[in-house]
Amino acid sequence: MSTAPRISICIPAYDMGGQGAAYLAQSLDRIAAQDFSDFEVIVSDQSDSPGVADTCAAYAERFALRRVEFAQGPRQSSANANNAMRHATGEIVKILFQDDLLHGDQALRLTAQAFDAGADWMICGSATTPDGQAVDNPMVPRLHPQIRFGKNTVSSPSVLAMRRDRALAFDENLIWLMDVEMYHRLAQTRGSPAIVPQTLILNRLHPGQVSASVAPDLRRRELTYVREKHKAGETFADRLAYLKQVLKAR
Repeated sequence: MSTAPRISICIPAYDMGGQGAAYLAQSLDRIAAQDFSDFEVIVSDQSDSPGVADTCAAYAERFALRRVEFAQGPRQSSANANNAMRHATGEIVKILFQDDLLHGDQALRLTAQAFDAGADWMICGSATTPDGQAVDNPMVPRLHPQIRFGKNTVSSPSVLAMRRDRALAFDENLIWLMDVEMYHRLAQTRGSPAIVPQTLILNRLHPGQVSASVAPDLRRRELTYVREKHKAGETFADRLAYLKQVLKAR
């Protein structure tokens, strides 16, 4: 009888302007170097070219890795990440976008240890990198009540892990606000997260990242959608945060 792994690393993948396979390979190299081996990797693949599939095949003998075809699914990160989570079997689901990287060989061990005190979810420190090596602008995540409106003090979805039996799905109506809306729902329904202050994630900066190309009209639509979704109990501070972000989106 097989035993479920402690961590399922869930990677939504696609061509990413021709860079997807190379970014994924760099990420898988970092995973292979971890000092914690009780994990599986689930790659949900929306590529139109064979690069991601070929990369997965090249690493399949190094650790437990499953590639899940999702070319027919909605072409957005929220749906692709949700598909990866649906195929996870581990106690903990760890989100890792394909262009981001684990930082340090203890990243998975520290992630697993964060759940030992009973938290349902965790977030960790992160930094940016232009090349996969430099570590710039480190930040320790911090939640605040109005985070759903886009002032992101936590960082990308790659800093997030959840107990699988208590995990939430990303809202597939969202692109720009998919992460901050998730953090808000988790805080409302699962309580406070475990916070690992160490930098365990490097967020790669590149022209193809979603945050670099979000149009103002999409920002306004998503702000309105999120406000209506969570309008019950709206405070003056909530409304003020919403209006500030709408003004920035003009």
